[in-house]
Amino acid sequence: MPSLIARLTGFVLRTTGIYRKMFTGGPQFGQNITKARSQPLPEPNAKARSNLRVEHSEFGGRPVWTLAPKDREPTTHVLYWHGGGYVYPAADVHWAFLAHMAQMHGWSVTAPLYPLAPESDAEAVIAWAMEFYRQYAADKNGTPFIMSGDSAGGGLTAAVAQLARDARDPGAAALILICPWLNLDPAHPDQAQIERRDGILTISGISDAGRIYAADLPLTDPRCSPLFGSWNDLPPVLAFGGGDDILVTDARALKAKHPAILYRELSEMLHVWPIFSFRESRAAQAEMAAFAASALT
Repeated sequence: MPSLIARLTGFVLRTTGIYRKMFTGGPQFGQNITKARSQPLPEPNAKARSNLRVEHSEFGGRPVWTLAPKDREPTTHVLYWHGGGYVYPAADVHWAFLAHMAQMHGWSVTAPLYPLAPESDAEAVIAWAMEFYRQYAADKNGTPFIMSGDSAGGGLTAAVAQLARDARDPGAAALILICPWLNLDPAHPDQAQIERRDGILTISGISDAGRIYAADLPLTDPRCSPLFGSWNDLPPVLAFGGGDDILVTDARALKAKHPAILYRELSEMLHVWPIFSFRESRAAQAEMAAFAASALT
């Protein structure tokens, strides 16, 4: 059974609809995106800046943040793509998670705030992400790194990994996919049954977000739905899913197609549960750190 705080978090999110309102489709969806654009971009807070080495730069006109231990060499270099349905920027929960991984597990995490839809679309975002990826890999000068992301960022992680392999670019040593969005079309019959338990996402929301992001691409194009791309010759994959997350069907489909991936699913857990701070989240984060370390040895 999930911990009390995990169950309480899911209950509060379902009953208040704080996040579900942001990820519900229809006319209000565009208004929510417009409202989000009027707000300053969330960034690492004062506590993170006090405890960690926090660096800010820009690439292609977009902010890039790196969080790393202040008093020791990093154990792992991680390129991290944040979630947000390809329409919302990184949120406070992302920065709290990345700060914890840097402080507790010694990660040096670079998180680019990539272009978003509807101002950009999948073709433009992927082009930007590939340019950044190549620059990041070049800057590492042969130092191995991990690539990771949650939700939409998990999908972007997979898409970039597939394209980098096809282009014979330097590859990440491993991939960590946190409740990844791998198929933009929410047509799986299980999703309708799960939706009432999902405290963050709705089918109408991811349907609208997917169409906005894909723009002129088919929803099955691997650049925006990497589930349909080739997963051969990719590095080791650790993936997470939650039983109360409508995107769990994507992670399950990936595991079914590619049994070799390491997959962790917990029942009654909400979307992107591994980036939160309850007991199950901390255990998942420790597993991520161990998986990354093993991939680098």
